[in-house]
Amino acid sequence: MPLKTKQPYLIDTTLRDGEQAPGVVFTTEEKLKVAAWLDKLGVDEVEAGTPAIGHEEQQAIREIAQSNFSFKTSCWCRANLNDLKEASLLGTTSVNISLPVSAIQMQVLNKTEEWVLQQLKVVMKAARDLFPHVTLGAQDATRAHQQFLKAFVFYAGDAGANRIRIADTAGISTPLEVNRLFTTLSHEFPNTPFEFHGHNDLGMATANAITSLQSGANSVSATINGLGERAGNSVLEEIIAYLVFKEDNTNYNTPFIGSLCEYVAHLSNRSNPVNKPVTGKQTFVHESGIHTASILKNRSSYQALDPTVFGLRKTRFAFGKHTGKAAIRDFYSQKHIDLLPEQVSTLVYLIKKRSGLVKRALTPDELMEIYDTMNENTSSHVYYY
Repeated sequence: MPLKTKQPYLIDTTLRDGEQAPGVVFTTEEKLKVAAWLDKLGVDEVEAGTPAIGHEEQQAIREIAQSNFSFKTSCWCRANLNDLKEASLLGTTSVNISLPVSAIQMQVLNKTEEWVLQQLKVVMKAARDLFPHVTLGAQDATRAHQQFLKAFVFYAGDAGANRIRIADTAGISTPLEVNRLFTTLSHEFPNTPFEFHGHNDLGMATANAITSLQSGANSVSATINGLGERAGNSVLEEIIAYLVFKEDNTNYNTPFIGSLCEYVAHLSNRSNPVNKPVTGKQTFVHESGIHTASILKNRSSYQALDPTVFGLRKTRFAFGKHTGKAAIRDFYSQKHIDLLPEQVSTLVYLIKKRSGLVKRALTPDELMEIYDTMNENTSSHVYYY
């Protein structure tokens, strides 16, 4: 049995970190539509943008904050007072402030550990006066020296931070490393709410997010479709799928997921891989004869997830090189055609042959054409395959 998490606090950052993916631009109207979908889905918080980008970005944040959605709202700020003052005029319930904690991030900014801790105190004092809730982000925390990271967490809590964001900024952590980090932090700071913010450079962001929840984190931030810089972020819908399937969590309106993911893919002009977990167009399509024969008896034999839970089409079969007899019988029976055993064998041969020539699965129309041709050619050879 998987280790159960407490009810997690899910933060969507599609409209902030997701939009930072190169070439992605959301209009205010589009951001509001995505926010409305997220409200239906049931996320706890939406990070609506970065005020320092400019007036249009501020207007989008303001409109989301004033739209009476059920989720809480936040915006992202650099650790300076001007950012905080601009952000405080937008009406969000929270602010996320980021400070570097790894040696490499401090080096490129020409800062020291002493400056980070001093600036922490300065910005936290201002933020506590301007916002009811403050998240302090430890940028590149997974590459930080652990003793300094602990000092950062201590001073952040002492200054009144409501939550500490532990960021895997370069996306290089593994689940075992995340487990060790959050186990240590939650043990040494048992009253501090921790958030994990992951990037996907090694393809582990979603696994890392789930591991963080199992290891002491209270919340995770993620994006729809994993949209984000470089290889993207932890994937919100995959985290929710995990919570629903592995932990029987019923707090999310999952039938909205398919449409939301498709909409964000359209807005970002970034199509999802056809085999993407949960929402890929081919993720619930089967061709292998062994698999299809078993699925016809029990869907769970080769497919644990039910696509309809996520608002997607039911399990489907593809017909091509790997097609077996059971799937063929099923297809034609749905067309009210009862096949003789020798007809099934012939169709298996003909479908495999046609698929090999065109190098793809065949369409329903092509399957019917093959059947009609087989029947018309009464003198045709019967192939036993």
